[in-house]
Amino acid sequence: MTQLLSWKESKNRKPLILEGARQVGKTWLLKEFGKRYFKNVAYINFQNPSREIAELFDGSIEPHRIVGMLELYLDMKISAADTLLFFDEV
Repeated sequence: MTQLLSWKESKNRKPLILEGARQVGKTWLLKEFGKRYFKNVAYINFQNPSREIAELFDGSIEPHRIVGMLELYLDMKISAADTLLFFDEV
């Protein structure tokens, strides 16, 4: 959790990729981190993606476009300062 908090507070924060064996608590850790340190958590699980989620990534993969589409899909505002955007089982 300490390393995740250091990542969050970094001025030049880049996307985080958390890798590890199955069933060791990666998803729980990131959901808990999001609850504790972010105003919102935008959680998308790609294990069995819906057609709507899959279509968001068709065509242009420009980040602003995808974030805008995710905001509509999730019915929430996504901001770099307040929202942990969490893609699980990518």
